[in-house]
Amino acid sequence: MLTNADITVFNKHYNEETRLDEWRKTQISGVNWYGKQAVSVGDNGLMSADQYIVRIPVSSAPDDKTFVTPEKYAAADRAALPNLWTLQNGDIVARGMVGADDPKSIPCKHFLITGWADNRRGSPAVQHWKVEGK
Repeated sequence: MLTNADITVFNKHYNEETRLDEWRKTQISGVNWYGKQAVSVGDNGLMSADQYIVRIPVSSAPDDKTFVTPEKYAAADRAALPNLWTLQNGDIVARGMVGADDPKSIPCKHFLITGWADNRRGSPAVQHWKVEGK
């Protein structure tokens, strides 16, 4: 797979003690980033929106963290979260290795995940996660 970018994934997790959402970041190098401008026609004229697709090769997954499904991530003990990462709707993906821990201060292109697919089947050369967003 052709790779052209590095990303930072910000996973949201609800803290029951503080009753607030907390963000945990995972940096991944060697992904395929594709973005485009999409236009739709509505009653008020043309409406424009950015659309993104990121493919994360399994070989690019971070060595120090384990990928889990969103359900397992939500049920995980708070102490285990630094060793886990996931892809779930509502999380944020930023282009580049972002130093900030809070996604509200991301200085680069980023998007909200609106869909994802676990494509870890077939030969190792094509196994990946596909992330879509706006």
